[in-house]
Amino acid sequence: MSKTFKLAAVAALCAAAAVAHADVKFDANFEGDTTNTSAATDSFKSGGRIEVNANAELLKQGDNFVNARASLLLGLNADSTVDDAWIQFGNSSVDLKIGRFEALDLFPVAKDTVLDPATGAGYRANIGRGRFKDGQFHGALGLNAAPGLRFELGVVNYKDGTPPASGAAEQVVRPAVSYTTGDLTLRAGFESFDKGLGAGTQTGYGLSAGYMLAKDAAVNVNYANSSDLDASSVGANLVYGPAGIGYIKDKTGATTVDTVYAAYSFPLLGVKGAFITPAISVSSGDGVADKTALRVRLNYQF
Repeated sequence: MSKTFKLAAVAALCAAAAVAHADVKFDANFEGDTTNTSAATDSFKSGGRIEVNANAELLKQGDNFVNARASLLLGLNADSTVDDAWIQFGNSSVDLKIGRFEALDLFPVAKDTVLDPATGAGYRANIGRGRFKDGQFHGALGLNAAPGLRFELGVVNYKDGTPPASGAAEQVVRPAVSYTTGDLTLRAGFESFDKGLGAGTQTGYGLSAGYMLAKDAAVNVNYANSSDLDASSVGANLVYGPAGIGYIKDKTGATTVDTVYAAYSFPLLGVKGAFITPAISVSSGDGVADKTALRVRLNYQF
């Protein structure tokens, strides 16, 4: 997308909200990263972005609503891009979301300030999750069937003379369900996808369980598998206050990659909303070079 279009995405939302006398809320945050990676080829990188969000309640009439969101990422040493750009309408029982967004996460990784596997492997049930970059249509129908129980049916479709980037999804159907009772949250979903690489329709599924140990502490366990891709991933993670740690085992064919990652956020100079987060990711795999990544992230919510 061009920069003109990216800026227009936020401007259009603001204009639409103004016309509809909507309630618009703006927020922004700054994120700066310094990353050192030690692998077959060492690297040192510095980057970051400013994220500007506009959330609008375009219509609220009885039980019916129309909401929208636009997020613009302004890269410090990279191109600017749109992160979220969606509209959602419905009521407390059923709703439909269309645009650029992320659907239900079937493999939450929690505090992944840096998570850098030694090589690409595994399957995490996220092929049809969203935030596509190749022009695919993405919609998700949501149904709140009972207190704590929500069904979601995601659909991805790509029709263009030029095929999307290699490996991108052309067609996806992604039903998923989440159930929360007390401190326990269960998630399950299935993906049927065609990547347009001549392999035809392939499938996979994901399962996840999370438990709130306290107000600021939670644990997750995840599993995803695609027999068509001969790939699977299993992981567990824990967040306790400002600290987070996780482990993921990714497997594709005979290649297995084990990755451990951790991070801790410290308040920065006592400034409200400002944090500095050192993080580490250590990964090793069969027949590939080990990889260790260190990152220091500065974050400020304003």
